[in-house]
Amino acid sequence: MAKCAVCGRKGLFLKLNNQGLCSQCELAKKESAQQEELRKKEEIRQKREDFLKCKLFQAQQELDNLPHHNIVISDEKRVRQKGFEEVSFSNITPKGKYNEFVVFDTETTGLAPFRDRIVEIAAIRFVNGSAIEIFETLVNPGKNIPDEVSSINHITNEMVSNAPTISQVFPAFESFVGSSPLVAHNLEFDLKFLYYSGSYITRDKRKYFDTLEQAKKLLKKPRVKYDREYDIWETDYESDYDVEDYKLETLCDYYNIIIPYQHRAASDALATGKLFLSLVDEKQNR
Repeated sequence: MAKCAVCGRKGLFLKLNNQGLCSQCELAKKESAQQEELRKKEEIRQKREDFLKCKLFQAQQELDNLPHHNIVISDEKRVRQKGFEEVSFSNITPKGKYNEFVVFDTETTGLAPFRDRIVEIAAIRFVNGSAIEIFETLVNPGKNIPDEVSSINHITNEMVSNAPTISQVFPAFESFVGSSPLVAHNLEFDLKFLYYSGSYITRDKRKYFDTLEQAKKLLKKPRVKYDREYDIWETDYESDYDVEDYKLETLCDYYNIIIPYQHRAASDALATGKLFLSLVDEKQNR
């Protein structure tokens, strides 16, 4: 007579699996296994969440503890410029030296460099792979910051009401950068904002590195394929690729770089500096 190895039920016609379990005990075992799997997944998720919180805190502390450059407000008058002349960007090379550079970022009222204005500017000097000093200030744009922009960077009209103008800031900013190589993500965008706002930063001879363009040279996006049935081009996620796109957030995630406060100039500059170093490492260790 068949007897369940767990519950002890007996029966002439009782069906047991190959482990000697009746259907009820077999189901209970499966449910228990599923619950244990869910528990382990939740434990892993919680550990990763705690790890990311710790890394985020460390990144915030690193940024908050950077020595701030003393910004001397200038009385120099700058006029808005026209006719931006594109500068030549450099490529990361296998044997290049990148011991010192300045990475910068701007937050603006919109995406049109000639029409819109800068509301925040930050630059961070990196030496021997570490951030050592930060230049950071809000900027009074002299015009209203749209609500949709404030919702992204959390910079409000009230925050910039007593901030210096960009003309008052530029001499100190240009002095901070000096002749150092200049790094930014989507560099041309930020350079245009500087130029149209009256900066002389492009007059000095230096090297320029765009992490967006360098990432495109070093990392692959997924291919796109044509779907004849729907007459559309779609991303082929089954193809061999490194990153889905070349946004700063995506690239930082790929290299496990934490952005302390997204869409703020200093935070994005720090992340971009680390991204640049990761791309240098990628190029020089292939």
